[in-house]
Amino acid sequence: MTLNFITDTDTSESSSDGEETSDHSSFNEEDSLEEDEVIDINEQPVFDSSKEINYKIKYKQAFEEVISSDDVYILNLDAHKIGQSLRIATALSNFTCNIYDIDTECKSIRVSLEHEKKIVDVKFGSSNTQLSSIVYTGSEDGTIKLWDLRIKEKCVSVFKDDTDAELKPLSCFDVSCDGRFLVAGTEVFKDDAFLLFWDIRTTNLLGGYWDTHQEDITQVKFHPTEDKTVISGSTDGIINLFDVTQTTEQDAFQSSFNTNSSVANLRWFKNKNEDSIISCVTHTEDVQLWHVTDSSPYSIIPRDAISSSMNVKPDLFSQIINCHQTDENGNIMLLVGNDNSRG
Repeated sequence: MTLNFITDTDTSESSSDGEETSDHSSFNEEDSLEEDEVIDINEQPVFDSSKEINYKIKYKQAFEEVISSDDVYILNLDAHKIGQSLRIATALSNFTCNIYDIDTECKSIRVSLEHEKKIVDVKFGSSNTQLSSIVYTGSEDGTIKLWDLRIKEKCVSVFKDDTDAELKPLSCFDVSCDGRFLVAGTEVFKDDAFLLFWDIRTTNLLGGYWDTHQEDITQVKFHPTEDKTVISGSTDGIINLFDVTQTTEQDAFQSSFNTNSSVANLRWFKNKNEDSIISCVTHTEDVQLWHVTDSSPYSIIPRDAISSSMNVKPDLFSQIINCHQTDENGNIMLLVGNDNSRG
């Protein structure tokens, strides 16, 4: 299928949530476990104050909210800052999405946004082109819904691929930096995994790709400042880079990066030289940093090194939350947590 869109040459000045990257990480492989070190899994975890010096940024809990008394999990989060207030969207395992308004120590909850199946992601509208009242939710039910919180949380648009009798199960989606286009990835559907594109202004399906991934697509990300550049990641271990101004999938395909793993999370950054960087978190809890011109990652932070950097002994399994910008020089923070049986 061909894609006939995004052919204008104007360059969007909008950007994503201010995330950039670095050429290095604050984690050192020297912190990883010695080969002959044996961990007693029955050992009671204790706080290791000697590693406190590694954590320069301190955080405190502002408030706590019980989502539900039932067996409900938070699957995805997004946030949008409005002056001194913060608006947070939480996609839950009961097919709903709650919106919170947080101002100082006060909070309020809006009516839940609903789907028929699990919500795979939630995103506020582009910060420079759309108000924080716009929320997108994508679901395994095959739809992406656009909600306007100003009019009683109304669903104003639905995006889907109805070219087949059955809707394709979506697994991820993203919004272009100029707020004009949507891209979604699917699970394998009739032996193919699809990338689907829509025009937000008309809800029209613009086309799709299905030849470059062999397994479920787990991540799709528009470039934060270049609305014509998209990356996709899959459980097949491949990250693909596309120029969506091209009219065929073959022409749009620009580069492929083999992670030799399964892709869980992708982010775009720029280093201090304004070079585009891709961060990849794998399903084995490793981190890879890629230049878009490289054939292999320039930095790999293994799971063992991340686990041993935590200030809890013994070194327990760690879960990577995500990579985030820390300054304008291209440095990034890797946010990590672990479960020491104390919550």
